[in-house]
Amino acid sequence: MSTITSPLEEISTVMRRKGAERVIFKLLANNDNSKQQIYLGCDFDVLRLIKHGDLVAGDNQESAKGPMFKASLNFHWINLQGVTEKANGAQLILYPRYPEVRMSGFVRGCSLAPSYLLQPPTKEQRFLRADTPRCLILGLCRDGRILAYLDHWTGPISREVKCIIASGRAINSATVFYEKEIPQNDSKAIILDRLKEIYRMGAIRSCRLDSTGNRIEYVAKNGAGYTLESLFEIIPNGRSEPDHLGWELKSHSTGPVTLMTPEPDMGSYLVDLSTFLEQHGRCAELRRDFTARHKPRTRNTDTGLTLRMEGYDQEKGQITNVDGGLIMRNDNGDIAAGWSFDKLLTHWSRKHAKTAYVTYNREDRDIPYYTFGPKIHMCEGAELTRFLRALNNNIIYHDPGIKMELSEKGWRAKKRNQFRVAWKNVSNIYEHMSEEDLN
Repeated sequence: MSTITSPLEEISTVMRRKGAERVIFKLLANNDNSKQQIYLGCDFDVLRLIKHGDLVAGDNQESAKGPMFKASLNFHWINLQGVTEKANGAQLILYPRYPEVRMSGFVRGCSLAPSYLLQPPTKEQRFLRADTPRCLILGLCRDGRILAYLDHWTGPISREVKCIIASGRAINSATVFYEKEIPQNDSKAIILDRLKEIYRMGAIRSCRLDSTGNRIEYVAKNGAGYTLESLFEIIPNGRSEPDHLGWELKSHSTGPVTLMTPEPDMGSYLVDLSTFLEQHGRCAELRRDFTARHKPRTRNTDTGLTLRMEGYDQEKGQITNVDGGLIMRNDNGDIAAGWSFDKLLTHWSRKHAKTAYVTYNREDRDIPYYTFGPKIHMCEGAELTRFLRALNNNIIYHDPGIKMELSEKGWRAKKRNQFRVAWKNVSNIYEHMSEEDLN
């Protein structure tokens, strides 16, 4: 058995034994301390790298940096012996004005936390430590735990990490973090290789996976997405998480793309759907529907509702009031339905880091058959500012399919609050979009 000689590999091994799948690290600046918080980069990069709780609006009066959103962390300090202790107050803070993400509350009430290494420095200490940064190592576990270890200014891990970053032997992750080993297989290449195999399979009988992973027939005509997921061994779920190796897989034929389907978290819609439909929908004896698209800042004459991004500065593209969101109001100013910024940002930050749009053709036989490819669009990066502007400018639009039907058992509801984008506008919401041909 070989002896571990690298200090970084020693703590990495300890973390992996405790469940870490990835080990990332960051050299801390003087301003990275318990008072000024630890800087974790800009926009959603780190929010997609580090698992976190729901983003919740913070008090506007708490910070000179303007509006903020907070998300809890399952954060545990660990020592070289593998002993861990949870820092219950650890959280991420998103400042959308900049935007930037910081971490706070990571030492409070935790005896294992290296508090002495995270005190704000004096002017003299700032000067003395200018060229000797501390190294923060994080082990990211599948179950959402974050294992943390902090080496001191002249410690062996800090010296090693400074050296491997300077020599180019570390790969950058989420702007400010690094990993020692470059992954042997690029996730984008793996996705494309599998899609080539699927393309060569030709027409595939419509199917999906059941809850235990068994492939079963799927007779409905909307089976393209289920069939594609089954070929990647993905069991259908309602979670806002990427599908495979960090990539969201979306089948696309013609027409608009559905990006997400979050339910409203405010308004009369939540109180009584039947009354909401009577007031704003189309009602018949046996059925009630709400399918009207609303253009921002324009009253919809069919529903009597006006959709606005409230608490948002259109010119600056910034959130000005964390209590706002995308809200539909009636003529009296009452909220009929709305999605808080908490809801929208949490959903977007978790789901849409990387998306592969897979073209397909459908052939109707006894049940549908699907051929996937050859055109694939690989999209990466969906910045916060892009997302908010797209919502405000109707590039991403609300296209609901909500109904209630009367049966022998009474009224039955079906809700589908779709947020969609026209295919021609997909490139507007991503930083990078490339077209791949599986041929």
